[in-house]
Amino acid sequence: MARKSIELTCQQCRKPFESVDYGQVLSCPHCGAKLQQVAQLGQLLEQWFYPRRWRADLHEPNQFYLIEKLWTANGQGVTLYEGIAPPHTNYDIFRNMVTRLVARGIDEGWVELEFPDDPLEENPVYQLKFSDADRFARAVEGLFPEVDWDEQIEVPVPPEAAATEAPPDPKEPTPISSRRARRR
Repeated sequence: MARKSIELTCQQCRKPFESVDYGQVLSCPHCGAKLQQVAQLGQLLEQWFYPRRWRADLHEPNQFYLIEKLWTANGQGVTLYEGIAPPHTNYDIFRNMVTRLVARGIDEGWVELEFPDDPLEENPVYQLKFSDADRFARAVEGLFPEVDWDEQIEVPVPPEAAATEAPPDPKEPTPISSRRARRR
């Protein structure tokens, strides 16, 4: 399917221009300023919402809301929060900080945001991919310096599961989804 041409507005000179190359860093044809992906996402969501603004079941989305929904999907946000267990940081603050970090990663290129061919269709599907997971992990560590990153993480095992499970292979890394509680 051919991509639909979308009108975007330069953040520097405020002049509109059309492009089918949204989803990657664009240069304004008028002034040459760069239009990053997160800024494009914000403009596309604004255009998507405008004709639907009278619907009572919709709230106006913004780019950070969508990015948050993408990285926290399927419980990954809660899993990451519980695995790190940052002291003095509740889940809402954690989610906000990591969402801003992911947005920065999109603009810097170490997190990939895949745009749909037609971002103005009824239910556009965006996808998020962490192309440099190590850089993401280092950046999260930088957000929470009070966490002892060398501390051993214990995985609580329910008693009924302990009787049926074989001991884990010490050479295999523990997936973050099974990291539930830190040993204090």
